[in-house]
Amino acid sequence: MNLLAANKKRLLSVAILSSVLVLTGCDDDDDPIVEEVVMPEEPMVADIRVLHASPDAPAVNIWINGEVAIEDLDYAESSGYARLDAGSYDIDVEGIIPSGNAVVIDVDGLELGADSMSTVIAVNDVANIEPLVVPASAAMPTETEVGVTVVHAAAEAPAVDVYVVDPGADITMLDPAFNFEFKDSVDAGALAAGEVELVVAVGDTVVYNSGSVDLGPFAGTNLMIVAVPTVTQVQKTAAPIKLMVLAGDDIVALKDADTMVGAKVVHASPDATAAAGGDVEVWATSEALGADPVQLIDAFGYTDVVPAADMYVEVPMGSYTFDVGTNVDSIGGSVYTSDMLDLMKAQELTVIASGRLTADPMFSLMVTEDMNRAVATQASVKVAHAAPAAGTVDVYVTAAGEYSVADVEGMMAGDPLLDDFEYGAITDYVVVAPGDYDIRVVAGGMVAINVEGFTLGGGTVSTVIARGPSEPSGEPSDFGVIVLTN
Repeated sequence: MNLLAANKKRLLSVAILSSVLVLTGCDDDDDPIVEEVVMPEEPMVADIRVLHASPDAPAVNIWINGEVAIEDLDYAESSGYARLDAGSYDIDVEGIIPSGNAVVIDVDGLELGADSMSTVIAVNDVANIEPLVVPASAAMPTETEVGVTVVHAAAEAPAVDVYVVDPGADITMLDPAFNFEFKDSVDAGALAAGEVELVVAVGDTVVYNSGSVDLGPFAGTNLMIVAVPTVTQVQKTAAPIKLMVLAGDDIVALKDADTMVGAKVVHASPDATAAAGGDVEVWATSEALGADPVQLIDAFGYTDVVPAADMYVEVPMGSYTFDVGTNVDSIGGSVYTSDMLDLMKAQELTVIASGRLTADPMFSLMVTEDMNRAVATQASVKVAHAAPAAGTVDVYVTAAGEYSVADVEGMMAGDPLLDDFEYGAITDYVVVAPGDYDIRVVAGGMVAINVEGFTLGGGTVSTVIARGPSEPSGEPSDFGVIVLTN
């Protein structure tokens, strides 16, 4: 039993035992004598939670007084409150690292006062990670108010002005609610629990706008609003920060109102060029783009990636239909129309055009959501099977130079990373230590794809797409990979 569970069990036992009534005997009239057992007073307690706000740090475990209390807490996640006896505690934050876990924050003798509510925030990049301890708002909000504490936890952001205004208000005519810099926190007191807009500015430049936010569901409670760095292309394009709203044990991310959807598109259909008589083009139809279809990609050839292997084209959130057609600058030449796809705000997606237009497996779109946060202590990689000619394969990923092709084909390289990997499948991310790797895709007992010395650096997030030869004229041995990165 861990420390938090033990405390909760003990407190529950005290609460039950303190209300027990015991029969101790009878008087002369045979009436029971009832005496209340007086139990010790319930100990003074404190509430504590942890927020991971270090943008390039790995997921962490939290140790309290030498025992694991919280496991696998990732960036922008909150542990929720735990109740402990008031007193002094040693807290260690342990980074989960492929080469071996390591303590990245060590706090000795953290005093938790009676009836206190504290949030420990891990801030700054992993090389300079440090704890920031912030108390809850002292406000006592009514049923029509919320108590608010605001925290600046974005190391690269300068001192900023913060406005809490009616939705759509022009801040140029208003004074900011307050100005603060990195590691500052402000108890903003009790605010009306209605619709508000949170605006962050540097001088006259707005760097973040929440859009309309309804505080009504939080009426009567205290909130902590923490500004943390954005970590993906589409979120950074909109704003350098997002706001994490901590409400008790819950957490909600408020992204900038102008945050878009990111997509990169990969041409991995081996016969599309031949079937279409040349390069193809891609059209998108969505109310988010207007009434008419919009050409997203012109002159799209086999193995092309648009806009680039390490970039996304940004489009508004909404429901989309995609058409693939001959390169005639008209949607009328469509040879494939997708099902409706719902694209959500802040998603970054890879869309792989795969399969065949003239034979099985038939042409389709393989869609995978990318998780592109760069973690300094690891590399992350996922694999997509888009090579219909290869059939079911085994995939080996081993340290560079550890095994030869002959070793792999002779089954001397141990178990494959992916066994019986079928066409159309996409893995979850696999986390590995930064380094150089050999990637071998084995079909029919032979290495069909051989990538040696592939570097997976710290902070990289990669998608490796297995593709086959172009059809019908490509060389049968022309298998390869398309590599996408963050």
